[in-house]
Amino acid sequence: MMVLVASILLIVYCCFYLYVAQQLLKGEFKYLLYYCILFLPVYTVFLNIIYVGFRLPVLNQILQYSKEALIFSGAILIIFGSKDLTNRKWEFGLLDKLVFSFVLLSGLYVILPIGEASTINKLIYFKNLLLIPTFYLFGRNVKLSFKDWKVGFHLFLGLTLLTTLIVVFEKAFGYHLHALIDSPLYQSEMKDLDLKGVFGIGFTFEAQGGRPRYASLYANPLELSASMLLVGAYTIYMLLSVKHSTNKLIYSLFLTLGVVAMLFAYSRATFVAFFGMLLFMAFQLKYYRIIVSVLVGAAFFSLYFVFLASDDLRYFVVDTITFQNSSSITHIIDWLEAIESMVNNPMGIGLGTSGNMGGVETDLIVGGENQFLIYGVQMGFVSAILYAMILFIGIRHCYKGKKLGLSKEEQLVPFVAASVKFGLLLPLLTANVEAYLFISLVSWWMIGQGESLFLSYSTDGRLENSKSSNYWSNA
Repeated sequence: MMVLVASILLIVYCCFYLYVAQQLLKGEFKYLLYYCILFLPVYTVFLNIIYVGFRLPVLNQILQYSKEALIFSGAILIIFGSKDLTNRKWEFGLLDKLVFSFVLLSGLYVILPIGEASTINKLIYFKNLLLIPTFYLFGRNVKLSFKDWKVGFHLFLGLTLLTTLIVVFEKAFGYHLHALIDSPLYQSEMKDLDLKGVFGIGFTFEAQGGRPRYASLYANPLELSASMLLVGAYTIYMLLSVKHSTNKLIYSLFLTLGVVAMLFAYSRATFVAFFGMLLFMAFQLKYYRIIVSVLVGAAFFSLYFVFLASDDLRYFVVDTITFQNSSSITHIIDWLEAIESMVNNPMGIGLGTSGNMGGVETDLIVGGENQFLIYGVQMGFVSAILYAMILFIGIRHCYKGKKLGLSKEEQLVPFVAASVKFGLLLPLLTANVEAYLFISLVSWWMIGQGESLFLSYSTDGRLENSKSSNYWSNA
């Protein structure tokens, strides 16, 4: 049975891949975006099924690097695809310079003899790290229309429908999809990982007390939960933009699906971040009913917690707030370990020594439960500060969409980008979020497009009222 499923998926993927590659050669970069939206969320499960079906490591390695081949080919086409390279002008804003500095710093840590990781692992880690500036590059240089983005968002909503249906079945039957597709076999033979835990598929799939956490088509519950922030940001924006009640009902349905998937993923950080993102969106849209709704929801939960919640739930919440449960204690230990490493080694201990991104050697891991500290451990305080500045300025420039006088269509991508990145700030403190390929990379693409809109409408912070500066008119 697994061979048949793997064969069908492989044929579908190859056809889709070749079609996207063909369109990319024609300069249709929107298909690269669609590829990332449809493939990156299911990337790990796809490779898992292919391996269990065929048991061919070489095939998995080819498929694994096929996405990088397509993505980096797109970047090469952008950089070198111009017919007149000598007269091409690149306009660099502050955010561009920070991103470039981060890439340059990372490249130096590949060359310099710093750290105990092998050169191969350093290169693998650097390759994965390069995906972030590459997607930012796409955003800065690929002019996608409102219609292109709307198609992309709707593709993701369709995937969310399938994801939520699967996670509901997982919850109903108490059985993980990752157990069904034999994730332990894939992780053991392809990644040399020995998965443990109550369900035998890793500790990520269980909460305190052995409660199951579900991931559906995603690599793990944390990635599923973080990705639902995009559903929340997009559907709420559209709910407040469309007029017909039918459309409002449809977007309300998808918002509900996203919340259900988030609840079954059981990620405390993302759940709290979702309400923080709602408040942030309310200030962006100046729609203060959202704030009232959040406060009412918080009051309702508080009353439920005080008068109706079970003792187990009360203990769970109190232990979480006071950092006394096992997961919170693990976070604190890893944070302290990372901070100690940074204090003792202000310039870092080298690439491939923190986090769980590809290229990290298990025996060398220091810290790993905080994205800022992960970079700080490897490349010192400078890299952590650079990364924080990139996030802050990216969110800030996208947040300024309304003040720049953007139309509702133009505001969509900057609004979603700022909202999602703001919502991810809390998960960034507790996990290696940049390893969540879909939500990380697609949101960086949106940050890049938001930066292009920001620069096209402003010069040294002053608004340009000229209609010729309209980004979308040139799309």
